[in-house]
Amino acid sequence: MDEIPILLVDDRPENLVALRAVLDAPSYQLVSASSGEEALAHILRNEFAVILLDVAMPGMSGFEVADLLKQRARTQHTPIVFVTAIATDVAHIYEAYSVGAVDYLVKPLDERIVRAKVAVFADLYRQRRENERKAALLREHERRENELRLAHLRIAVDQRYRKLVEGIDHAIAWTADPGTMRLTFVSRQAPKILGYAEDSFAEAGFLSRCIHPEDCAPYFEVSRAVITTGVDQACDHRVVKADGRVSWFHTSMSFEAGEDGSPPALHGISVDVTLLKRAEHAQRFLAGLANVLAESLERGEALRRLAQVVVGEMADWCWIRTLDEGGLRPAAVAHADPARASLAAEIEQRLISPEAPDETVAEVLRTGKPAIHPSLSEPEGPAPALGPEHPEPLRMVGARSYIVTRLQARDRTLGIMTFATTDPRRRFDAADLALAADLTDRAALAADNMRLYEEARAATRARDWLLAVVSHDLRSPLNTITLSAHLLEEKMGEDASRAEKAVHSIHRAAAGMERLLEDLADIERIELRRLHLEKQPREIDSLLTEVVTLLEPVAKAKSLELRIDADVARSESVLCDGGRVMQVFANLVGNAIKFSPTGGAVIVRAERVGDAVRFSVSDRGPGIAPGSRAHVFDRFWQAEKSAPVGLGLGLSIAKSVVEAHGGEIGVESEIGKGATFFFTLPLASRMPSNQRELAEAGPSPS
Repeated sequence: MDEIPILLVDDRPENLVALRAVLDAPSYQLVSASSGEEALAHILRNEFAVILLDVAMPGMSGFEVADLLKQRARTQHTPIVFVTAIATDVAHIYEAYSVGAVDYLVKPLDERIVRAKVAVFADLYRQRRENERKAALLREHERRENELRLAHLRIAVDQRYRKLVEGIDHAIAWTADPGTMRLTFVSRQAPKILGYAEDSFAEAGFLSRCIHPEDCAPYFEVSRAVITTGVDQACDHRVVKADGRVSWFHTSMSFEAGEDGSPPALHGISVDVTLLKRAEHAQRFLAGLANVLAESLERGEALRRLAQVVVGEMADWCWIRTLDEGGLRPAAVAHADPARASLAAEIEQRLISPEAPDETVAEVLRTGKPAIHPSLSEPEGPAPALGPEHPEPLRMVGARSYIVTRLQARDRTLGIMTFATTDPRRRFDAADLALAADLTDRAALAADNMRLYEEARAATRARDWLLAVVSHDLRSPLNTITLSAHLLEEKMGEDASRAEKAVHSIHRAAAGMERLLEDLADIERIELRRLHLEKQPREIDSLLTEVVTLLEPVAKAKSLELRIDADVARSESVLCDGGRVMQVFANLVGNAIKFSPTGGAVIVRAERVGDAVRFSVSDRGPGIAPGSRAHVFDRFWQAEKSAPVGLGLGLSIAKSVVEAHGGEIGVESEIGKGATFFFTLPLASRMPSNQRELAEAGPSPS
């Protein structure tokens, strides 16, 4: 066969070069186009097995090209695979499939996936061309058959006819008695193609046993129509081979009434079209898969529906497991027989080990290469794919063949899919493996899109919650300011002490609002990575003195002692932004004061740890529960959920400030024994001398 033509369309020459390098093979004829207009010109002149089409191009976009192709009868069935690095959101993907795309690949491309997908369409194109050739042979045979009729030759017994049909090795020629439908002649290729013994074909009722039960009635209806009308007809039907496997055949029939005393005969030629049928079915199945995955934006529900579709189309069992920090977790399991759903659940819950996957699954997770076991000699169950042995359920499963694939999208491994069949007549092969891999890729991309959608919804909920909290927390100091202002207005000339208290209340409320707004501004700077630090050497003694000056009055107000314990030369300096470090101290010491019992002490320590200084703040409060320690630095988290003031941003901001200095922050605590928050800052003496001089000179104008 000539080289298979493939059209590559991209406005960037380097992308065309890359695609040609990926698909370079002797069996392919690669044609390049740098615009939509040039692509249309090629398509008008030539037929292509598949088109790899860029989405975003100047002039005519990929979507417009695809829409034009689908409007033309000659090109409406040409497979189009969109390739893009820009149009990756869900709306673009839906638009791609709405204009008839068969796939949607996002750059950077996985070379193996591109080659595998193109190979599927190339094989489909090759099969179609082959079937066209076979159809031409059939037409040629029919022409010769008519010539023989005109010559009044009896086809069933004529040796020249037999020589003709015996020479066709890809089809079965046969003759049957129109009254009993008993075969009176089959070509010598029949036993080889179907696997039956030669003498079996002449048995009464052979066609009824050989034709698939669901296709028997339509098949014999066509044969009766041919006998009754004398008009040649054809039909597609399934045949059950001797080993139990099912294949598709295209059968053409013609009727000879019989002349000169010869008996009437029904003649036919049956061509195996299994590969073509499977390819067509696979494309329809994959095209409909997008609708299944789009029915729900909740990942769990979408995966459960996917498993149900799989067992309805290509497997008896389907397991889907998602990957998280704890290993593989059950996501969906289905069986073709609803009555065995309980067994599916038992296998999922009892047989699959999330922490230690078996060798097959581990290898698929590591390499991403699908694994296939086409034939199990005994119905022992898919033990290698499902987990440790458990005799009773596995014997009930009785798997004969299985495939394991990896769910991966955007360089994220999302989980594993396992397909298993229990029908002894059904064996997974290379075509099933390609279909499973394609299905898994589409499911992974859809699942990852759902993950992004869920994250977007969570971000929206967090934003709404933040707005509600900010509205609530700003309302309280605003009420204080309003009431204090009214009181100040009434008492200005009457009671100076009450007026002074009102002024203090206004100042405190305004300061609280200012802190709240500054926290929100800091969060925005951190999110946008615009947190500005003016690092300069700062003496430890100066920092600790400022801590005492700033926070000792707050401690005394609660009858607490603020104690400094420095186990380091206080004349040494750390490299830091003093204002931001005091923000960290204010938060840590403020929290320690808040949670310390009256009459106790809050201790601020400084000690040398390698090339850094470790600062810590300790209290003797109630401590932090183990389950809460992992969340103390989370944004909006508060130790006391009923606390009336604050957004829970302080520790999150402190963490970002410390990490921006190149330090670390953490907490140690025991219930009932208090808590110690600590953070580290680098010593200024460890800086290169030229950098230290720049730091001491202060920040640059930029």
